[in-house]
Amino acid sequence: MAAHDICFTNKYHSTFFMYGKCIPVVRGSGVYQDAVNLCIQKCALGHWVHVFPEGKVNMTKEEMRLKWGVGRIIYESPRIPIILPMWHEGMDEVLPNTEPYVLKWGKKVTLNIGQPIDLQDFIQDLKDRKVPESEARKLITDKIQDVFHHLRKETEELHKKRL
Repeated sequence: MAAHDICFTNKYHSTFFMYGKCIPVVRGSGVYQDAVNLCIQKCALGHWVHVFPEGKVNMTKEEMRLKWGVGRIIYESPRIPIILPMWHEGMDEVLPNTEPYVLKWGKKVTLNIGQPIDLQDFIQDLKDRKVPESEARKLITDKIQDVFHHLRKETEELHKKRL
């Protein structure tokens, strides 16, 4: 999923992000919007879905809360997807988030792909305990958030060593 107002603003951007299998999401429209429903359908078919779980471009590099739509996709999918967490550092040096948007060559980017996250047992436990869906979404998102927290620290350290 990618923000429709950033990634799907013209034909070229739309084509690029569609080839990247990004689904346009309307930020601020909540967890019950068409984009989230489509992601659940894709997961049910065993397709992969690429999600930017923070829901916006992080200009300040602050730690951000993941959006609960991520939890809904995972919780409601008939086939619980395996999550492959990724964190990158240095993209803001290659293509700054402020104008002029000019590529800078020779900069280092570090991409760190974490261990796959299998939430099958965790979700089954939530369902067995009849945890309300809204709480389950939050708990699932929190669990993934913890993984991202550690992956971010690890990636920042790796990136510093490469500079």
